[in-house]
Order: sequence, then structure tokens, then C-alpha cells
Amino acid sequence: MAIEILRRRPPSELYPSRAAVDLIRHFEGLSLTGYLDPIGIPTIGYGRTGPVAVVGKRITLAEADALLDEDVASHAQIVRDQITVPLTQGEMDALTSLAFNLGYIPKSLKACLNGGVTDAGKVMTPGSYGSALLQFPRNCRAAGIPLKGLYRRRLAEACLFCDLPWENACSISVIKLQVTEGGQIDPNESTSLEDTLMRARLDTSKPPDTSSTIKKPWSELIAKKAEPEAVPATGEAEPAEKEAPQPNPPLVSAPIEKPALRGPAPATAGGIVIASPPTTPKPAPPPKLPDPPVPIGQQTGAVDAARKSEEWSSNAKSMIYSRRFWGLLLVVAGRVWMLKTGSNAVLGAVSDPLVMEMFSGFMVMVIGEAVQHWGERKATRPLK
Repeated sequence: MAIEILRRRPPSELYPSRAAVDLIRHFEGLSLTGYLDPIGIPTIGYGRTGPVAVVGKRITLAEADALLDEDVASHAQIVRDQITVPLTQGEMDALTSLAFNLGYIPKSLKACLNGGVTDAGKVMTPGSYGSALLQFPRNCRAAGIPLKGLYRRRLAEACLFCDLPWENACSISVIKLQVTEGGQIDPNESTSLEDTLMRARLDTSKPPDTSSTIKKPWSELIAKKAEPEAVPATGEAEPAEKEAPQPNPPLVSAPIEKPALRGPAPATAGGIVIASPPTTPKPAPPPKLPDPPVPIGQQTGAVDAARKSEEWSSNAKSMIYSRRFWGLLLVVAGRVWMLKTGSNAVLGAVSDPLVMEMFSGFMVMVIGEAVQHWGERKATRPLK
């Protein structure tokens, strides 16, 4: 496993990576027909200006890619000429995109990196990379007016400057820009650089490009310890060079007491063991085929439970043969009997036969209740 180390190198040793080209293509856009940009400069292809950019002129996609390669190379040379401190690959890509858009490196940003005085009169020491990062959102003006597209691009370049993914953190639906009446950026209503970097650090959908990092294996980073050579278990030293195998194995003069492999005794001729031809290994058994896939309708536990319920129901007895049914039937009969007896007692005179009838009805009701209770216990017992 290798260790990836992000290291700053002189700008003369750095070249723009794919990350710089992708950012430039995203924000410049592609137009195969010449047009005027927001400040009235003729543009064609991926933001190409100059004599080749004529309003209404048409070019092919291959010509636009060739112009883009020329522009990226020329603006990368601007970074090499104007920046003297070492840079990481991400810092080189961000400055190349900035120079591609502006045509130069802003004074304050260059003062933070190389050392010098900013446009605000602050003296900076060389290598103030954190202060240089804060300069990106300040360079988002066209004709003195802050534009949302340029502000979003400067935030994306700031993320690239920190080797962070910028696609989601600088989405057009996320970045907000509000300008005051005096032409200044309203910090309360605009997306800040700190919030953008925080979203970029939390974004794990696209890791940063580490193709240009220095990779060293463990063997170069950790000193090797002198280890004694392994000695065979028998105590004999292993020969330095192994003899090449002979095409015909020699005959063995000494008899073999315990053969390594089980089988019939080797053939001998005059006390000399004759080498037998190698046995052909048995072919391996064919691999076991996997079970056929279970149909979709039979893959859930609910279907299995329903199938078991149907099997149990098919083997169950009819309710007519259950004790619970006959217990309920006796209760109904006893209560109907008492109802009939009560009505006769109201309409007729009380007599001994009436008392006997009421007593017999009451007994039938008690027996029916007992049978019903017994049937309920039998019907609600757990299934085995």
C-alpha cells in the first residue's frame, strides 16, 4: 500500500490537470458560433477571445477543443511567470482557471503568495496561502458590478485551491449573491466562502483528484531491519542454487521402507527399484449447480405462512364436530327453555310442574355454560 502525500512544488514543474480543464469547460460553456459576452467582448468556443473570435463565425467541436488546449497552456504559463512560491496541483489548477477568466493574476492575490502590498495597503509575507484563498471571492466583478456567475466560479476555484470537490458545493441552486445599492456584496444575503468550503469538505460523492500526488511505498518510507536467514528445520543449510531437473529420473538403489504414497509395492529387478510412471490424477468432481431461483411470488415469509395456514385448515375438522359448537348449542337451548318457562309462569298460575320446569331449564343453562367454557379452553389452546 502506498502513502499519498500532497506536496508543493515549483510552478515550473506543474501543469494543469484534468480538474482545471473540467472547471473551465463548466463555467465557460461551449458555443460553436461567435457571440458577445456580458461586457461586450467577442467570444467563441470555450471562452476564446481575440482575432479568432468573430460574432457569427462558426467552428467545429475539434477546433473548439484545440483552442481550449492552447488557452489553458498559455494561461498556465502566466501562472508560472507571475507566481514564485511552490504550489500544490490544486493551487496550480485554481490559478490557471482564474488567469483563464481574467487574463492575469490579481495584484492582491499575487501579493499574498509572492509577498508584497495588497490593494488595501496591507504588507504580506511570501507564502500566505490562507490570505490568498480569501482573495478569490473579491474578483467577481464585470465592469465594476458583481455577477453571480463569476462569484460562483470564484468559490469553485477556491474549493479547487484547497483540493476539495466543488461540483455540489458550488451548484447554481446553492450559491446566492445579493448586491447592495452601493455595488458591494451583501454578506448577510450571499453565500460565504466559509460555508462553501464546509459543504465541500462534507461532500464525499466525488473525492479530490490525487493523480498528481507523490506516491511512495512502505519500503521506501520505513527502514528495513536486518533479519537472519531462515535455517531449515533439519539443521542442514539450503544450497545456494538448485540443480535443474533431469528429464529421466535416475534409478534408486536403496529400497524404500515407507513409501510416501499408499498403493502397491514398487517393482524391483535385482534389488533395484524401478521408477513407476506417474499416476494420472483423478478428475475433480463437477461443481454443484446452484439451486434454481425461487419464484417472485414465493420469496416472502408471508406467503409461506399463508401456505402453512392453508395446509392446517385443510386438515382441520368441521366446526359441527367441535365441543365448542355443542356447548353453544346447549346454552341457546337452555335459555330458550327458560324464556318459554318464564312466559308460561307469567300467563298461568304457579304450580309444581312449573317449578320443576324452571329448575330443569336452569340446570340445562348451567350445564351449557360449563360445556361452553370447556369448549373455549379446548379451542384456544396453543397448536402443536
